[in-house]
Amino acid sequence: MNSILYIFLPCKKVYPIGITYLADFIHRRKPDVRQRILDLSLFPVSQRSQAIRDAATEFKPDLVCFSWRDIQIFSPHEGDSSLEHAFNFYFASNPIKRVAASFAGIKQLYRYYSHIYTILSYPALIRKEFPRAQIMIGGGAFTAFADQLIEKLPEGTIGILGEGEDAILKLLEGRSIDDERYIVKEGGRIRKGSHGSPPLLDAPAVDLPFLTSIFPQWQEYRGESIGVQSKRGCPYDCAFCLYPYIEGKRVRYRPAEMVVKDISQHYHQWGSRRFWFTDAQFITGKEAYPQCTEIMERIIHEKLEIEWSGYIRTSLITPDFAKLMVRSGVGDLEVAITSGSQEVLNNLHMGFKLERLYDGCRYLAEAGFKGKVILNYSLNSPKETEETLLQSVESYKVVASILGEERVFPLMFFLGIQPNTDLEQRLLEEGYLSAGYNPLMLTPTSIRKLLYNPAPLNSFIARACLRAWERKQGSRDPRKWTGSLSQTTDQSHAYADKSLSNGIEGNSGRDALLSLEEILRSRRPASPPSQATEPRASSVG
Repeated sequence: MNSILYIFLPCKKVYPIGITYLADFIHRRKPDVRQRILDLSLFPVSQRSQAIRDAATEFKPDLVCFSWRDIQIFSPHEGDSSLEHAFNFYFASNPIKRVAASFAGIKQLYRYYSHIYTILSYPALIRKEFPRAQIMIGGGAFTAFADQLIEKLPEGTIGILGEGEDAILKLLEGRSIDDERYIVKEGGRIRKGSHGSPPLLDAPAVDLPFLTSIFPQWQEYRGESIGVQSKRGCPYDCAFCLYPYIEGKRVRYRPAEMVVKDISQHYHQWGSRRFWFTDAQFITGKEAYPQCTEIMERIIHEKLEIEWSGYIRTSLITPDFAKLMVRSGVGDLEVAITSGSQEVLNNLHMGFKLERLYDGCRYLAEAGFKGKVILNYSLNSPKETEETLLQSVESYKVVASILGEERVFPLMFFLGIQPNTDLEQRLLEEGYLSAGYNPLMLTPTSIRKLLYNPAPLNSFIARACLRAWERKQGSRDPRKWTGSLSQTTDQSHAYADKSLSNGIEGNSGRDALLSLEEILRSRRPASPPSQATEPRASSVG
C-alpha cells in the first residue's frame, strides 16, 4: 500500500487532531507513502458524498481510513432542546405540551437515525465505487459502539479500537495486525484481535508544513481552537467514562519542549491563538506536574500570547500551578463537578475530594483568574438522595462565592450510559438494563432509561428544570462567552457546541438548581441541608 486517504466523518466543527497525528506518525516512518486528509464536517450534507468521490478519484488511495468522532447517545444537557422535549413529554402536567413534545421528539429521532445511516453510507460508497481500496474505520464513536456498527459496515472493513498508529503501519508493511485491538466482519463472522499494548507517543513535534500540504482545508481552521496532545491514557476509574477503555490507563507523556513546539508552529505559521489540550486529563496526577509545569513555563518564556484549555481536575491545582495557568493564558473552564456530595462522587469512583476542588478554585481566584466557569452537574446519579441534591445546590453556592456569581454558570447534565463502562456493567447486573440491549436503539422506553434519571427523584428534577426554562424563555444573558468553546473570531454567537452556548447564554442552570432547592425544602422544611463538601473534577472548554 502506497497511499492513504483519511476521511474525518461529520460532527461539530473541530480540528481533526487524531488524523493529523496519525498522518504525521506514518510520514516519519514511511515518507514515500502519499497521504491526504478530507474533513467532511466542512461540507454541506448534500455535498459530502460527491466530496468523497472527487477526493478518491483524484487521489486513488490504497487505504481509506474513516475517523468517527461522535455519536450522540441520548444524554443531552439543558442547552439542548431534546432534553426539554423529553422532560415535557415524560413529566409536563399540561397535555398540550406533552403532545407538542412528542412530535418534536419524533423529528429528533428521525434526525438521529438519519445521521447514523448517512455516515454509514460513506464507507459503502467507497466499497461500491472504489472496490480495490481497503477500508479502515476508527475514532472514539466507533470504539464505543464497535460491536453494533461493525455489523452495518461493508464486509472486510477493519475497525480499530482505540489508537490506530501501529495497526496502520503494520497494514502498510504487509504485517499481521492480530496483536492489535481491531474488529472485522468477514464471511458473516466477527473476528477480534488480541489487546496489544498501547503505542508510545511520538516524541518529535509534528511536521506542520507537511500536514498543511496534505490537508487542503486547513485554512478553514484559521482563528479556530487547535487541538494539541501532551499525553495519552487516563489513570482514573470514573464509572461513566470511556477514556480508559479507549486510551488505556497507562499514561504516556510527550516531551514538554515538543508539545510547545507544536503550539509555536501553529502560532507562527497558521496564526493560531487558541489551543485545546486533547488529553484525557491535562493533570493526570502529581506525576504530571513536571511536564505540565514545563509546558506552561515554555509558553511564557516564548512569549506565546495564547488562550488554552483542556480537561483539568481542579482538585489537583496548587497555588503555584494556578499562577502559571493564569500567566500562560488559561481560558474559561468547564468543570465536570457531577455532584456536590462526596458520597455520590465516591460511588462513581471519581477519585478526588470536593474540598480539594474548592481549594483549586480558591487558588485560581487568588492567582487572578478572570475567566468564566461552567459547572457540569449530572443530577440523579447512582446513590443520589434528596439530601445529596441539596448538597449539589450548596456546592454551586460555594464555587460562586469563591469566583463570583457572575462568572459561574451551572449546567444540568445527566449521565450517559455507554458500553464498556463500569456504569453500564452495574446497571446490567441490577437489571436496569437488559442483557443484549442495543445502546444505539432509541425508543420512548429506551430514551427514558438511557437518559439516566430514575425515580423517585426524576420528577422533582424535571419540575425544577421545566420551571427554570419557562422563566428564562426568550431571555439572553448579555455577557459574551469568550472561552475556547467559541469557534469563530466573532465570539458573541458561535460556539463549538451551540447547544452548550444556549445553556450558558440563558443561564438557566442557576434557576434550575435554586428551583430544585425550593421544591425539596418545601418537602422537608425542618431539615436544613448538611454542609456541602467539595465539587467534582473538571473539564475545560
